[in-house]
Order: sequence, then structure tokens, then C-alpha cells
Amino acid sequence: MTAVVMQQQLLLASRPDMWTTGLFDVCDDMNICCCGFWCYHCLVGRTLSEFGENHCVACCDFGAPSAVILALRYGVRKQHGIQGTLCNDLCTVAFCGLCAACQVAREIKIRKTQQLVATTVINVQPAALPLQSAAYPGHPGPVLMQNTAYPGQPM
Repeated sequence: MTAVVMQQQLLLASRPDMWTTGLFDVCDDMNICCCGFWCYHCLVGRTLSEFGENHCVACCDFGAPSAVILALRYGVRKQHGIQGTLCNDLCTVAFCGLCAACQVAREIKIRKTQQLVATTVINVQPAALPLQSAAYPGHPGPVLMQNTAYPGQPM
């Protein structure tokens, strides 16, 4: 058995300075979608924690638009070099707060996964024996014996 190390690439947006998923791609990650729909503050707390902030800040999120999601969206944009403006963030959070929270959660998850999966070790199994011998063309190769008395049983 041989171990091969190869680079694994995740498909991100065509441009690294863009969001990897759209604002309305809420159903792309059903765990995030359901968490946001059924327990918005849990999603915000978990997203804050994954971003490196205190998850308890989500408990202070009572305003509309959500100041916590606005700050988080702005922070993610700045950290990853995503294009946009504070005015754009404000309008997005004000009119589509849940979608914005889900987008930020997906972005953090995708970018974090991309960083963790820099290399992958893959086990390569030897190829099956060929039916013809490469050394002697026309030779049938190894003969595989079958148990005709008890089919399906090894000999």
C-alpha cells in the first residue's frame, strides 16, 4: 500500500474577493438554514464562536437591524478581503437579516474548511490483476480458480 499526499482544492467563488455563496442560497447548507430558522440566536452565537468572538454577544442582539450580524458581516468581509461597503452590509442586514446571518455562517464554515483541508492523505490500493499478461501478449494471465462444488465459497 502506498500513501500519496496531494493538494485538495475546494471550489470557491470565481473570485476570492467575493462571497462564496449568494445571499439567498440559504438552503445550500440545511444545518445552518434550520438553525437560523428555528433558533436564530443559536446560529448567531455559534457563528460568533467560530469567528473567534464570545458567543454570549448573541444574547445582546435585540435590535433591528441586527447590530451583531452587521458587525460580524463587516468583520468577515474585512478578514477575507471580500468586496463591499458598510452601507451595503447595513441594507442587507436590515432587509434580509436571517439570510445575511446564514450567508455569514456559510462563509465562515467554507473558509475554515478550506484552511483545515490543505493536504489530504489518500491510500492507493494496488490495481487489480490484468486479464492478459503484459509481458506475454496473448497469454491469458493468472488463472483464477473457482469452486464449482460450492459456488460463492472460497477454495
